[in-house]
Amino acid sequence: MRAILFVLLLLPALCFGQAAKQKDNPITIGTKQTFHSAILKENRTLWVYVPKSFTAGSKLRYPVMYLLDGEAFFTSMVGTVDYLSALGKMPEMIIVGIESTDRVRDLTPTHSPFWASGEPANDLKTSGGGPNFMAFLEKEVMPYIETRYQTETYRMLVGHSLGGLTALHALVNQPALFTSYVAIDPSVWWDNQLILKQAQKALPQKGSAGKSLFFATANTMNKGMDTVRVVQDNTQGNHNVRNSLLFRETLRKSKNLAWAWKFYPEDNHGSVPFPAQYDALRYFFNKYALDKDLNDSTITVDYIKNHYRAVSAMLQYPVLPAQGTVNSLGYISLGKKQYAKAYQFFKMNLENYPTVGNLHDSMGDYYVKIGDKKKAMEAFRKALSLEEVAETRKKLKELEAGR
Repeated sequence: MRAILFVLLLLPALCFGQAAKQKDNPITIGTKQTFHSAILKENRTLWVYVPKSFTAGSKLRYPVMYLLDGEAFFTSMVGTVDYLSALGKMPEMIIVGIESTDRVRDLTPTHSPFWASGEPANDLKTSGGGPNFMAFLEKEVMPYIETRYQTETYRMLVGHSLGGLTALHALVNQPALFTSYVAIDPSVWWDNQLILKQAQKALPQKGSAGKSLFFATANTMNKGMDTVRVVQDNTQGNHNVRNSLLFRETLRKSKNLAWAWKFYPEDNHGSVPFPAQYDALRYFFNKYALDKDLNDSTITVDYIKNHYRAVSAMLQYPVLPAQGTVNSLGYISLGKKQYAKAYQFFKMNLENYPTVGNLHDSMGDYYVKIGDKKKAMEAFRKALSLEEVAETRKKLKELEAGR
């Protein structure tokens, strides 16, 4: 009896498990694409995420993030970008994660088979392939992405550890390649602090207008050490933070470069990428979102236009006002019976996005509110010619029936 009861108790769970297996659908956040690199003479794999708003025939274009060690950081970065862009805190982005093969070879600018301590390291014997890797990035990966996707001119390079070193090296030596750079706990120690010496010469002299850097430093100091005393300390265990602080002093002397440096006292070298990803994106796009609540009665069409002019200047390409934001402003004004203001918002949206059926539907709602039945039906018909939506069809039929 107990055995039968036990089986009966398990039966719903077992059935549910089987049903769940039958109904499971994979959640896809990107694609893996492999192509042969003539420069590196090997096959290379890219992890590619395309924003949800992209559809066939869409004219939307997107900035692109190039993410080093893509296999390690692609999932967390896609989640962060997708979430922040959905909140309107940053633009949607195409993310290209570059899967590593020999990261020591690819992410080091010079051959130097020695650790920071000066001890020889067999693990570093393939180092020095950085110039080839950057050529691969510039001449093969970028054209590959830009011919297959609708990209904007804004490019971001993100790297951690040796990848952070690569980001700094690109900023100092090839600044035209990217608009913004993220160096997460970079290996400034490499080749007797070569990147620090190069930056000390280049950054105060070269104009870096329009370029931005976010530099994250993990807490890898010995216990009892702090960021004040570490600068004068010569202990090998504290060299990462010491080198980062020295690089910060160089950044303070840079010309026109927009930069931020942040120390993470609660994170080590392995855990710092996750919070640093978020902080870097918030830094670069800190003025992307509106600085007023949508219910603020002082928001006007001119305010929206001026804000997006500033956003366009920040991103260095034309950015249209977000259709969802403007549509919300139109309905808020409609609800307050500010009909002239509502019309201005709906009209601006249609001027910017004339082929979006939902925006014609919204204009139809406006005409219904002011009692212009003829124009409302015209707007609903236009919306349906672009996209068949049951709710819009219902509204049109009610108007045609005289209800």
